Amino acid sequence: MKAHKILPAHPGQLLAAAGKGIALPCGGRRHCGNCAVFVRGALAPPGAKEQALLQKYTQPPPAGYTRRLACFCALEGEAELLLPEGAIATFKEDAAPPVAGEGSCGLAVDIGTTTIALEVHRPGQPVAAVHEINRQTAFGADVLSRIAASSQNQHNCVQAQLRDMLARTGVAPAQITHAVTTGNTVMLHLFAGLSPKGMGAFPFKPESNFGKTQAIAWLPNAEVYLPPCPSAFVGGDIACGALAAGLLRGSQAALLVDVGTNGEMLLRTPAGTLACCSVAAGPAFEGAEISMGMPALPGAIDWVRAEGGALRWHCLGEAGQKPVGLCGTGLISALLAFAALGAVDAAGTIVEEEDVPWLLWQAEGPALWLPGTDVTITQQDVRKLQTAKAAVRAGIETLLHTTGTRPEDVAVLHLAGGFGSFLRPKDAAALGMLPQDLAARAIAGGNLALRGAAQLLFDLSLRKTLEHRMADVTEIQLADSAFFAKSFLQALRRLTAE
Repeated sequence: MKAHKILPAHPGQLLAAAGKGIALPCGGRRHCGNCAVFVRGALAPPGAKEQALLQKYTQPPPAGYTRRLACFCALEGEAELLLPEGAIATFKEDAAPPVAGEGSCGLAVDIGTTTIALEVHRPGQPVAAVHEINRQTAFGADVLSRIAASSQNQHNCVQAQLRDMLARTGVAPAQITHAVTTGNTVMLHLFAGLSPKGMGAFPFKPESNFGKTQAIAWLPNAEVYLPPCPSAFVGGDIACGALAAGLLRGSQAALLVDVGTNGEMLLRTPAGTLACCSVAAGPAFEGAEISMGMPALPGAIDWVRAEGGALRWHCLGEAGQKPVGLCGTGLISALLAFAALGAVDAAGTIVEEEDVPWLLWQAEGPALWLPGTDVTITQQDVRKLQTAKAAVRAGIETLLHTTGTRPEDVAVLHLAGGFGSFLRPKDAAALGMLPQDLAARAIAGGNLALRGAAQLLFDLSLRKTLEHRMADVTEIQLADSAFFAKSFLQALRRLTAE
């Protein structure tokens, strides 16, 4: 744990506003209770609603600290915030030595809704990499929250974070002569200083679909290339991912799925044409708006198994780390394990029978308890995961159906994104998120968006090729699709695959 000194700009300022980078999963709307932190100092006392939301936490705070919700807690003076190492900014860092010496470098960046990844390249090889939690999580966990809160503050936030991340590599901004920044359409708008408000309501029109360069003041010797976005909700990250995964060449059908809050998909059909769609899966996969959900940080349970009528689990962090929550893969595997043991029925309803040893009654109703921990899963958590997986499954089926592509035609399914890269295809198929036959041909692609951005750094002709192909992508509209609605409801009615 690391302490961070905080001095409010004025008495009564909320901890969420004074503490740089504190994640607010529900955008500070005060209904999820998942922005709990340990703090001490000059604090206003908690009100009734904050106290009610804090009741779900049973683990005592460290000595001298109190647990408060950042969106409620008002600071009356200097305070000290205690968080796990890396919880404010750093998600993970790929240890690469600082880049020494003179010479030009390329900068590849992927601005994810949850995580920002940055790499410094010299022609032919990466030389440094830094990954951090996106500080814009202070404005909400999902793109719709970011759109609603969009302001110059978010633009300044991401620019300042990128400067800090670059500084950690030891590379001076003046050494950067080539730069590519990718991300979903909303993230690119916030990076570029454009308003994403047009994507918050019908007809969902972005100010730009990019595919162009932009000058950035703190990179004096480089113009930043922003890759093309096929649509408002299928962004440059998918374009770069398609490039890295080889979807722009070859003859076999292939599917790229970024399994996350905004489930973006791009299909190369057997005829070689490209089609895309996006689904509003919600932030459950990222651990947000789940009662004890969290990113894949120390203290997060990342898998649960049912063995011999009992439950086993694994917690991220050093040996002896006490579990404090579940990341997305942990939530999925936990529910599959509970289902296998009969604690959750096929419809996703917690079984309220006395002989279920993991049943726990809370103020909101029944919950499931992981033995040896204080971690619980509520009925509402189950429903949120069902909704998310049903959206992804229905999106895949609609994309295939609309283009006349059979599942067996798809030679490979690329799973991308921070969550998708760690999702176990077998678990996704058991949950009914992926068709069984497609899951058998699924591969974890890692950060394909960043890899594609790196390919574009020093190859200007490849940028033109990408722009040409993305201009021909057909977007499948799901909002008025009867097939999508039917597929979604069918996947929603069950927790697991039939």
